[in-house]
Amino acid sequence: MAVHGYVTHAARNRRFTALLVLGYIVAFELIGAFVLTMLLLIVDQEHTILSDPVGYALRYGLPVAIFSALLFRRLYRGHADAVMHGLGVQIVSRADEPRFVAIAEQACTTLGVRLPRFGVLDVNEPNALTIGEGPNCGLIVVTRGLLERLDDDELLAVLAHEASHIRQGDTRLLAANHALMRTTVLLQIHNPLRFEDWRQMILPLLLPPLLLVMLAGGATTMAAMTLARFARRGLKLGRDHIADGEAVRVTHFPEALLSALVKIGGHGAFVGSQRVEGALFDGPADHEGGTHPAIEARRDAISKLGQGMMDSSRQRRDTRSAPRARFGHARSARLLYPADATGRPLEPPPTATLGRFVQRFTDPDAHRQWQEACIAWCEWRVSDGRNAIGLAPMMIIPVAAIAMFLLVFWWPADGDLSKLAARFGPGALVEMAREVNSGPECIGPSYRDGICPEYQYSPGQLAAKRAKFAKVATEASVEPAVLVQPSAASGLAMPLFLLLLICLAVASPRLMRRLVGVVDAGTTTIDDEMSARLNEPSGPIGAASQSGQRPRASAHPVATDFGRKRV
Repeated sequence: MAVHGYVTHAARNRRFTALLVLGYIVAFELIGAFVLTMLLLIVDQEHTILSDPVGYALRYGLPVAIFSALLFRRLYRGHADAVMHGLGVQIVSRADEPRFVAIAEQACTTLGVRLPRFGVLDVNEPNALTIGEGPNCGLIVVTRGLLERLDDDELLAVLAHEASHIRQGDTRLLAANHALMRTTVLLQIHNPLRFEDWRQMILPLLLPPLLLVMLAGGATTMAAMTLARFARRGLKLGRDHIADGEAVRVTHFPEALLSALVKIGGHGAFVGSQRVEGALFDGPADHEGGTHPAIEARRDAISKLGQGMMDSSRQRRDTRSAPRARFGHARSARLLYPADATGRPLEPPPTATLGRFVQRFTDPDAHRQWQEACIAWCEWRVSDGRNAIGLAPMMIIPVAAIAMFLLVFWWPADGDLSKLAARFGPGALVEMAREVNSGPECIGPSYRDGICPEYQYSPGQLAAKRAKFAKVATEASVEPAVLVQPSAASGLAMPLFLLLLICLAVASPRLMRRLVGVVDAGTTTIDDEMSARLNEPSGPIGAASQSGQRPRASAHPVATDFGRKRV
């Protein structure tokens, strides 16, 4: 829907925020069903998403929805704190930054916005951002470069623009989007039923029903991630035009906003800014992959809107003081895990250990940075090139090879596809869990139903055992020949094993070489290196190759450096 003004835009933000909350609950229910599958197969295999979707929805749908709503509220209200810790923002008061806080309070009061917290980011790039709303969840941040480059009127125009985002509901929409994306990433990381590494290939080999279940889990996770990214694209470019218009309306000084755009435009990118680009005053334009209009378009719109208010003879206010050195007050931002512009760490973070758990109490800041690094490292990104079922390019061939191997190996000898469906269907996994949880089994002529007299079975365990032995007796009486007939596919084990090795060689040649014990050709030993040094030509580099003659060994041995061992 097109946005024509403040009222329409604010109403649209309220509707879209409500849709985000609904989409959040749907995404949480989808991935949560697969996250809970392994637990429910142990404690309640009769009401899993695999065995009885309707029963699962009736029994666990409402509790999961309530839990997701509580988690959404926590992430929604904690958006400002997450940004503050992620960027290293320092909360300031009027005593710390009197000029900035006084002008910010003036802008918020003029627009009728409840005063949020105010923060300063110690970077030289000029920019500002706004997160959340209210005194507890709201935050307006400016960089040190912005405070040093703008006069009072320019700073008031920028802060009025930021306060307008709070008034028209843009910060609520950003917080809801943050909660949706954050929860989706957490569920994606903790969903065990997805193919992420080649070592997981052993699971469907041991339990064939897991193949379809893990593919479905990956597809559900990918659908939830797509929903979260679609919500981010719901941020309209018109929100900055409307905020600029509100800033001009309350300041009556369009020249100040224009000159601020000239000083800031294209110079506001700092380390970590891409992670909060939707909340920035100056962010990437839409044609650059961002969610902001171009600076030229904003300047043209402001010039047309404030044409009647411009007065070149108007005097500017400027109460800036010269920057003074504050000895002993330099902030030492401890960055334990350096990251790129998108927030992904440059190196994989350490694995979880008992020491990491203890660090939660001994060094909370380091533990929080480690958690954030782990989440950012495992997050699925658009650049990963995953397909609709969540498979990365390097996993497509191994998964296809395993699927083909299992399909041929378990193909029924009589061509009955119902047996194949029973083998790979999710019901087979439920049957395995039901058998494991049915209690001990006594075998012998005196125990025709497998029930041990000394063991106290639950009613569910008794029903499971009786159903199992009734099924076995029926199969033995109807198809006795089939029960003893060996599978025709067993003779294909060796050819299929060779096919698996070929697929592995195609998908990961380096791993195949390691499995068979072949050393890479690029590795050299110390003896090989010394032999190569003895055969080097004594003349300038390239002289022997240019003359067409083979290099000759030196007549004198190469002198060794005592005490220095070459590694």
